Amino acid sequence: MAQVLLENVYKSFPRRQGEIISSQNPPLSGQKRDTVIENVDHVNHVLRQINLTIADGEFMVLVGPSGCGKSTLLRLIAGLEVMTGGKIWVGDRLINHLPPKERDIAMVFQNYALYPHMTVYDNIAFGLRRRESTTSDWVENICVSLTKKLPKGLRYISEKERAIDLQVRSVAQLLQIEGLLHRLPKQLSGGQRQRVALGRAIARNPQVFLMDEPLSNLDAKLRAETRAQIVKLQRQLGTTTIYVTHDQTEAMTMGDRIAIMNQGKIQQVATPLELYNAPANRFVAEFIGSPPMNFIPVKFHAPQLITHAQFRLTLPQIWADALQKYDGQTIILGIRPEHLSVSVPATKNLSVQVDLVENLGNDSFLTVKLAESQFPSRNTANYLQVRVQPERLVSIGEQIWLSLTPEKIHFFDPETDLAIFPQN
Repeated sequence: MAQVLLENVYKSFPRRQGEIISSQNPPLSGQKRDTVIENVDHVNHVLRQINLTIADGEFMVLVGPSGCGKSTLLRLIAGLEVMTGGKIWVGDRLINHLPPKERDIAMVFQNYALYPHMTVYDNIAFGLRRRESTTSDWVENICVSLTKKLPKGLRYISEKERAIDLQVRSVAQLLQIEGLLHRLPKQLSGGQRQRVALGRAIARNPQVFLMDEPLSNLDAKLRAETRAQIVKLQRQLGTTTIYVTHDQTEAMTMGDRIAIMNQGKIQQVATPLELYNAPANRFVAEFIGSPPMNFIPVKFHAPQLITHAQFRLTLPQIWADALQKYDGQTIILGIRPEHLSVSVPATKNLSVQVDLVENLGNDSFLTVKLAESQFPSRNTANYLQVRVQPERLVSIGEQIWLSLTPEKIHFFDPETDLAIFPQN
């Protein structure tokens, strides 16, 4: 077990000749968007200035949309990619130039990466045998190799092989796969293969576990079961774990802390509840929460009034100082679907028309359209999402009124998208 420290980590890839600049990237000087690059001097910046500390024994989750760089960061830690710049420490060791086998790190891949010709037992034991073979007597190794396919009573078993056997069976018992040790990977279900991949990593007893979307190939029910099992195992073992996922539900339920990534940068690092209750910017606010947060442009009038084409609302006193500099300006109000409720006609409430109803049994999700147009803004959205109790029956096309919970409102700067926090 060890602390993992990332200092100013960068990763760039050179663009190939003839590659088209993506519209997600700013145009180079003197060029228009979607122009062809004629040389390879330009680079794609995949990761930029990554600074992150994962405490000894912590379960850290890296989460973000596809292409944000989270898997690349994991591969840099594992040594499968070469850094463009920065430092990576595991414990008191700088591992920048160490090959993967010397980093004392175990990685669990999305596609399991099991050896198809080996049994479950041999897959779990593989890393142990490779590690032990560097110090074992070569004659002993030959004897083991020559007799390993013979009947059990005729095999040569060294003391080190006995230790490996004990470790494999201990891990199999921990993962409840003792009855699968003789099977090949093709004879296993997806969940069983995932447990074998976990067992191979656990058996090595590394300082750090790296997990790259290990549950994405499983069905919803099995994913939930395996998710709980991984968390339980990590707490039992106490091994520092870095877990990559694009699923916010996994991130919120598994991580001690979560690092939200977007476009190669870390947006915020915090506990799950801190991310939900105090997002650092609009991206984090929209990414965490299902359905995502709603955003409405409103005009602020000091000391505590906000106005919109449809409603006027007096804010709690704690917002007066925080929003003072935005007096007379348009700012972005954020409100989560669960903090909107069906109410009665009033100047402080929103008039909306129901566009879609999704009944899930324990909850109902409404997609509603604002009855009036909003202020012109690049953040304008004509639709809101609302979570209501299933007992509240609503039909498509119905006109309803929504009230906002004042204590649960968020505000964001319209230019920077950074959160504005109330002052106590």
